[in-house]
Amino acid sequence: MLTALLLAAAVSPTPFDQVVAAERRFAAAGRRTELHKAFLANLSDDAITFNPMPTPARPLHVDQPPPKGDLQWGPGWVAVSAAGDLAVSTGPWEIRRNSPTILTDAQAQGWFISMWRRQGDGGWKVAVDAGVSSPTKFVLPATVADGTTAPKSAGNAEGAKLAIAAAEQAFAVAARQGIGGAVEAVADPALRVYREGKPAAFGAKESKTALATDGRKAACASEQVIASKSGDLAYSYGACTGTDDATAKYAFLHVWRRQQDQSWRILVDVTP
Repeated sequence: MLTALLLAAAVSPTPFDQVVAAERRFAAAGRRTELHKAFLANLSDDAITFNPMPTPARPLHVDQPPPKGDLQWGPGWVAVSAAGDLAVSTGPWEIRRNSPTILTDAQAQGWFISMWRRQGDGGWKVAVDAGVSSPTKFVLPATVADGTTAPKSAGNAEGAKLAIAAAEQAFAVAARQGIGGAVEAVADPALRVYREGKPAAFGAKESKTALATDGRKAACASEQVIASKSGDLAYSYGACTGTDDATAKYAFLHVWRRQQDQSWRILVDVTP
């Protein structure tokens, strides 16, 4: 019996492995079947996307005609909560257009950012579908980097949500002087920055350089905070309106990670 249990434990996929596999299956299904059906099969009932403001994601894929192009994507970096119930997955995407009526570029590339949540049946579904176009050469990742850190001391979802709500309020005050500086002030050492039409930035050095160029001043408000049961990983999303230009409106997604000193810092920043 003990041997059987040990063998079972040895082959059981970790939450990290499960999310990587789920993302890859999702991408493969999008190519084998009609793309919108693949999204409907993998989006949670309450999933949101940005269009450009936060909006329910599922209705955008209901009764839609097949897309006029071939979309490919794959995970290159995944971080999972200690409880194994929440994860962020990101990697490159590319769409090759196959319609003769489309007169724009033959293809487009960028980065996707997916928030995965474990469901009641133990499976995983996408709760946030986000992404940006970016001048990057598409290469399907052969391996996936594990951005998960060692578990912190015990935490809980409610405590995390309260802490992040306060952090988002402080961020909103700072963003009026510049979004880049507001993010930099609470950046995780492994921060990943995504901006529409610009190269993605990974790690402290690249992210700091990228944020230095984001001087947009905005009034930002968080709409919702979702946290892991372990209180170490969470995400929030909301909308911003330019203070210098009221017509400038955009959404944001912040993935927050609890630090060893119990403070919260932004691990992933998507503010197109």
